[in-house]
Amino acid sequence: MLFTKSNVLEGLGSAEVCGVRQAAGLQVFGLKWPGANGSDYLTLDEALEQRTLEVTEVDAGGRVPTLKVANKSRRMVFLMAGEELVGGKQNRVLNASMMVPAQGDLPVPVTCVERGRWGYKSQRFSSGTTSSHSHLRMMMSRQVTGSYKAVGAPKSDQGAVWSEVARKMDKMGSKSSSDALHDLFRDYAKKLDELVGNFSLPEGSNGAAFAIGGKIVGADFFDKPGTLKKLWSKLVRSYAADALEEPKEKSPEVESDRVTEWLKSASSAKQHWFDSPGVGKDVRIEGEKLVGATLVVDEHPVHLELFREEDPVGARS
Repeated sequence: MLFTKSNVLEGLGSAEVCGVRQAAGLQVFGLKWPGANGSDYLTLDEALEQRTLEVTEVDAGGRVPTLKVANKSRRMVFLMAGEELVGGKQNRVLNASMMVPAQGDLPVPVTCVERGRWGYKSQRFSSGTTSSHSHLRMMMSRQVTGSYKAVGAPKSDQGAVWSEVARKMDKMGSKSSSDALHDLFRDYAKKLDELVGNFSLPEGSNGAAFAIGGKIVGADFFDKPGTLKKLWSKLVRSYAADALEEPKEKSPEVESDRVTEWLKSASSAKQHWFDSPGVGKDVRIEGEKLVGATLVVDEHPVHLELFREEDPVGARS
């Protein structure tokens, strides 16, 4: 399906639920939507593993909100919003989903999630093998949308992000000498592995919606099932980290019809189109208690993220 400025969210109205699993208060719904299957690209982890992508500080001194990526591959590289990069002078997460051009260099907007370190651990960054927790992803999606509208660039609120990382680590009892969000995922690795192991990828799905404690909190769609498969563990772990903040053996179940209704309502949200720092367009999405974004390359959505705007899990009544 070809998407244009007038219907980039139209596919949400025909999204189908193709399986649901539940464990420890987390529900995961497999979704199908009319993805385009149009772009050829590597994921961040694939490119790093093949050593065709180098991620470094922009220069020897470094700059907190920017990293440099150098793509040596003849294929583009997809970077998903929220993915973590560890090393350099401090760990960062990606502000927005981006497509790095084939055989091209690019400055990439990022946000620090390791407040207590500013010194080299390594010259090159490696994959954190995770994404920031879902509430932080939602916060940053809202911040980046506001920044695009104000200054035309995908910047975040660094102070607010540090505050959320501190809140999250304090709430979950995680300790880190450098206030690194990565250490929370390390401390909870066993519990996260156990929880994530309950959720197998629904066959044929190219999207997923997530509910915690009986409330829909977000969804991610991709242009092809293969991309979802490669990022499945990162996505589920992101939501599982928030489900573990207030663990519940039993919680109200969200029916599949509520998920499809939520997606249909999202299809009428406002869209704000901006040039992405990489290839394509970054379409920012705003609705009633809804925020998100779509990366569009060659008029096809590569990644769509949607979040229900709410307080952190532990602060909800």
